Amino acid sequence: MIRYSVIIPYVEEDALFERALRSIPERADVEVLPVQDASRRGAGWARNQALDRAKGEWLLFLDADDFFEADAFELLDKHFSSAADVVYFGVRAVLSDTLAPSSRQNDKLRCLSRYAARPSLIDFYCRYCYPEPWGKMVRRSLVSGAGIRFDETSCANDFSFSVLVGLNARSVAFDPSSLYVVTERPGSVSRDYFGSSRSLEDRLGVYWRVQQLFEARGVKLYPFYGLWMMCRKKGSDARSTASAFCEREGIVPWKLFRGCLARIVRKRLHIGVPNCR
Repeated sequence: MIRYSVIIPYVEEDALFERALRSIPERADVEVLPVQDASRRGAGWARNQALDRAKGEWLLFLDADDFFEADAFELLDKHFSSAADVVYFGVRAVLSDTLAPSSRQNDKLRCLSRYAARPSLIDFYCRYCYPEPWGKMVRRSLVSGAGIRFDETSCANDFSFSVLVGLNARSVAFDPSSLYVVTERPGSVSRDYFGSSRSLEDRLGVYWRVQQLFEARGVKLYPFYGLWMMCRKKGSDARSTASAFCEREGIVPWKLFRGCLARIVRKRLHIGVPNCR
């Protein structure tokens, strides 16, 4: 029986990729699915290829420049029989070269710690404000049954996947123990929202799809409007890209105003979960 399918998108077999592989124990019940994105089609495409082949009861996602904690699979085994569809864990952030602590995940770690003893808030945060696929174990039958896939975009390909998992999960659980080590490197795509007009257009598209999902389910979160406001402050190129996107999608000014106002009011009045508005 395959308990865990570990999905790893990668570009080349370098030292970081080898480090990631070494963090996975050699066990008969662990299936490792590395998929090379040789044509630069993106991590979303690579992850979707692996989803089609995965056989494990639980899905795990590992970025090629990150790695699992030394006791990660012992921790996973404790939750293997969980009744939840998704089990979320704590994570640790380090600088890739030195492994010294990094501030990259400070907001996430602060929220996870703050809400750990408050079931409704930790449930909400994990379902809708934890956009990365790593740091969690996801029941494969949930993903296959709901037909959930990654966006095949140049960036933010995991956002809608993670939100759809949260929306479709019957129940979720949280363990504050660290499962995963996320690394920080200069030039990472995840750290630059405005690197190119193409990546910004892709990000706007993903955020708009997620916004529509939230609005359809009555979730009071406003990621698209937050990104749109960032574009307005970032400069003429970002403003032009955002304006052209809204025009193509038929997002009229009054809807932008209403969404931005709702986000600002909830933030200023501390309504809802912090850092998730």
